[in-house]
Amino acid sequence: MNFLLATSLYLLAANVINCSITTQYYQRLIKQGITEALRYKLPTSNNEFKQGVESNNIEEYGEFDFVIVGAGSAGSVLATRLSEIDDFSILLLEAGGEEDDFSQIPALWSFNQFSEKNWGYYSTPQKQSCLGMNNRQCSVPRGKLLGGTSSINTLMYSRGNCRDYDKWSQLGNCRWSCKDVLPYFKKSENCQIRGDENYHGKRGFWNCRLKQPIVDYNGKNQMGASHRQSNIKHGKRQSLATAFLDNSRQRSNLKVLTKTLVTKVVIDSQSKQAKGVEFVTRNKKFHVRATKEVILSAGAVNTPQLLMLSGVGPKDQLSKLEIPLITDLPVGKNLIEHPTLILMVRSDYNAPKVGPNKLIQQYLNGCGTLTQAGNMDGVGYIRTKNDSKEVPTIEILFSVPPHIDVSILQREFNYNKDINNNLLNKINPQTDIFFYIVLLHPKSRGQIFLKSSCPIDFPNIDLNMFAEQEDVETLIEGVEYVQNLLNTDAFKKINATLLEVPICTNFKMGSKEYLECLIRNLAGTLYHPSGTAAMGPNNGKFVVSDTLQVHGIRNLRVIDTSIFPSSISGHLNAPTVMVAEKAADLIKQEHKHL
Repeated sequence: MNFLLATSLYLLAANVINCSITTQYYQRLIKQGITEALRYKLPTSNNEFKQGVESNNIEEYGEFDFVIVGAGSAGSVLATRLSEIDDFSILLLEAGGEEDDFSQIPALWSFNQFSEKNWGYYSTPQKQSCLGMNNRQCSVPRGKLLGGTSSINTLMYSRGNCRDYDKWSQLGNCRWSCKDVLPYFKKSENCQIRGDENYHGKRGFWNCRLKQPIVDYNGKNQMGASHRQSNIKHGKRQSLATAFLDNSRQRSNLKVLTKTLVTKVVIDSQSKQAKGVEFVTRNKKFHVRATKEVILSAGAVNTPQLLMLSGVGPKDQLSKLEIPLITDLPVGKNLIEHPTLILMVRSDYNAPKVGPNKLIQQYLNGCGTLTQAGNMDGVGYIRTKNDSKEVPTIEILFSVPPHIDVSILQREFNYNKDINNNLLNKINPQTDIFFYIVLLHPKSRGQIFLKSSCPIDFPNIDLNMFAEQEDVETLIEGVEYVQNLLNTDAFKKINATLLEVPICTNFKMGSKEYLECLIRNLAGTLYHPSGTAAMGPNNGKFVVSDTLQVHGIRNLRVIDTSIFPSSISGHLNAPTVMVAEKAADLIKQEHKHL
């Protein structure tokens, strides 16, 4: 046998072996990840940091120009952009750990919610919503790892409507109109679609792909239907840690600490200037100085908690907990969420069954069911009859079979035993279609408030959804829209019918009272908290200025979804990245590096 032929056969055999080894690795990985998720018990506090929090010894960790709290979507972008300046030194602190191969599989996103990658939050028991959930509590998943929630979400890339940002500007944030923010959406994006001209970027770190759209809902006209745009690269999740931190983590001027809980922003009460933070890691407590700024990018739940623990928040709340007040601001107020009702539809369509080996081989080739989060292939934006012609009020997500594993739904939705037994257990993953009906601009507002003055305790999250009756009525219109869809020829051909829900039987099925009952019992959230440190003028209604500096406190900024002053006509990850991109330039300008 000649040498060239022998070498070719050897390489071919090696590739087959390596392929087999890789397939077996993913088989074990997926089986183990699903098994662990189904039995994992979510934490009820930050008890893992207890020894460090209770330590009386505080060690000095030195000083950095910028200390960033939270390595989620905003923190990952900020750390990357600020570390482009060689003269800056940055410390990035993250409470969770690293991403892994399991979290990179888009279709298994919901299983990550039941692991150490999720903080484990639930709402307080609700009075007007979440009534069909255990203890009337909705789940509030938040990413606790590098990349934050972008490492466990459904990877939907949706910027919202241009007029959402014009509204921010009208509220007194003159730097945040649509024309001001569009360049920053484009800056981060590596667009893989033929979308509307001048609305997309091609040279950014963050991949965005889809099939050819009917309407580019991230372009000039949001109304209509489309395949969804997703942050996926070569079939794998592209979190903001993957897209950004992987480009910057090895820079000598950026230090990243994981498994680190920040417990306090150190603020001089006389000068009202942020000096640094205290944090715990590896069972020890540390103090680090920030010579330029402390930046909070911990998200709409943890950022207000940290501000209040540090003496910045509502005077009445802090006084009750004997936390010394530094500045009286409406921290934690204005909590905005996207209430979401899921309708499950039985059909005659039967998705072809694909074996696990084939699924994995497809995934490794960048295609197939495992590359799609929740199999949500379609998205539509509509307006209800009484609203603006340009701004949608309802988003409809369309999830087709097959569904990878419906066993996790019982944990994900937190529905009570009756609903689990009589609805979720009847789902056929090969035939059933899910419609997610999302209320984009709710009038109701919730609140984040402290349970205690101890950073070990989780904050209280009162969603307060459907406190305003108008929200229920608008969502009913979304339900009626889907009911009309099911009466079209396309859905009649597959005999699409709603699965019966074993509640609200004292109302006439299909009546307004029946639909309201369904909504108050079954609707959860789209995991989109925002607004809890809202941006606007220093008039007692807002927490940060339009440069994202905390009112009344020098050298302290908030850069995450907390600053959104009003709701977004879409998902929040893309706007969060935009905010971080723009904020990085504001900081560079202020410190004369742009």
